[in-house]
Amino acid sequence: MSTDRVVQLHWEPRHVADGGGRAALSYPGISVVRRDEGEIVGHTWIPVGEEPTFADDEALITALHDAWRWAKRAA
Repeated sequence: MSTDRVVQLHWEPRHVADGGGRAALSYPGISVVRRDEGEIVGHTWIPVGEEPTFADDEALITALHDAWRWAKRAA
């Protein structure tokens, strides 16, 4: 088994513009990136608002848990 599986967390806002370019929104979030031998093999973005809901918290916990279990299988 390889031990080169890595999980990285990044603060990553997403920017969305309407089709006409008149309005733009920015959403804060956390990217959970999975790398295997340096190559990105998975990427999940979880929005993080100023007033996160229970569902937001659970989505982040689930994404982190899944990513760390994935990394641990390689150890």
